[in-house]
Amino acid sequence: MAETKDALTGLDRYEEFLRKLELEIEKMDGYRIAIIYTDIKHFKYINDTYGYKRGDALLKEFAYQVTANNPYMLCAARVYSDNIVMAGRMVDGRTNSDFRDIIHKRNLELEGFLRDKYLDRRLKMCTGISIISQDDPKLDPETAVSNANLARKVAKELDDDNCILFDRKMMEGIKREVEITSYLSTAIEKGEFKVYYQPKIETSTLKVIGAEALIRWQKPDGKFIFPDEFIPLIERSGQIVEVDYFVYREVFKFLAQRIQENKEVVPISVNVSRVHLHKMGILDYVKSLFEEYKIPSDLVEFELTESIYIENTEKALELVEGLHKLGTKVSMDDFGSGYSSLNLLSKLPIDIIKLDKVFLKESTLQENDKIIISCVIEMARKLRITSLCEGVETIEQSDYLAQIGCEIQQGYYFSKPIPQAEFEKFMSESLQSKAEHKN
Repeated sequence: MAETKDALTGLDRYEEFLRKLELEIEKMDGYRIAIIYTDIKHFKYINDTYGYKRGDALLKEFAYQVTANNPYMLCAARVYSDNIVMAGRMVDGRTNSDFRDIIHKRNLELEGFLRDKYLDRRLKMCTGISIISQDDPKLDPETAVSNANLARKVAKELDDDNCILFDRKMMEGIKREVEITSYLSTAIEKGEFKVYYQPKIETSTLKVIGAEALIRWQKPDGKFIFPDEFIPLIERSGQIVEVDYFVYREVFKFLAQRIQENKEVVPISVNVSRVHLHKMGILDYVKSLFEEYKIPSDLVEFELTESIYIENTEKALELVEGLHKLGTKVSMDDFGSGYSSLNLLSKLPIDIIKLDKVFLKESTLQENDKIIISCVIEMARKLRITSLCEGVETIEQSDYLAQIGCEIQQGYYFSKPIPQAEFEKFMSESLQSKAEHKN
């Protein structure tokens, strides 16, 4: 007879859970059944940092806490790793939203307990809930669990909510994701992707000294699919690597062409997705681009977000060191957008720190924001790290950054991201003006 219990947690195996859930659905009478699918965000960090023994102990505690002393629980299973699914009977008059609020409150209490016991503030429950009612008798167990799992994935992407009810609109999102990811390679081949450039301005002269390369997707009918829509999807699918490589090649090609035409050039920065840290093929690809296009290595800069450095410091350090060996500069992007780890600045050989636009969220700078910005810029100066502030939208912001010694500025006050031809014109006018200023 096949084993029906999970050896680590003592919960049912998933197949046994589905069998029990199907029986419960068949005899459901006058009540609803809630499928609650939960995992632990950053669980991998516990395993990698403290070892699998501690990770297993956390899993056992987690499984016990979410299922123990629950008179409404019908069955529960460990699906895999830290993913646990539970079915519970809803017998009172509470609405689905009321039930979600109860689970949300329990999650917060459990998070506090586990954080204290395992001494890690990152631990967070991510939960998806789907409801089976007698109005929906055709809903089979696997579909119900799948719906709850989909809601869990949505919760995992959010910072301010860890408990999400399944909504039919989520299926529309899945269809959109499939549509985008399946068409992406074709879109690149058809030239629908374009590289735009947002100028970087030297504070002391207000002239262009660089730019950030950004991807834009324009359909044949002229409409844009905005990065906020497609970037998260292709990061999840891994296709972000294909898009990043497209941007890198276009930037190298652009710089090489200007050098060949004896035109002045400025360094261009490109973004690095966290996906690259898994395989590290990026180093070989960048090396091959330098060999092909023969451009000076100091004309390309690579931007890694603060969160990448924090989530996988060891791999990030390996990548930074590899890029430095190729002669490129590396920056920490979005500094201050999350839980800034200041000690990373002393450990990682960062060339440039980019203050996140969150500090400039108000057109009129608040006193507290001024204090934080000035302190970060002073710290960067003492660490011999170049400071850049992005999101500059007003003259007041720009003037204040100049006053406190921020070296480079970037934002809509100077220019939005623009197509290559417009950037070349913008750059030429700036460089000409700079030459006239020197004379």
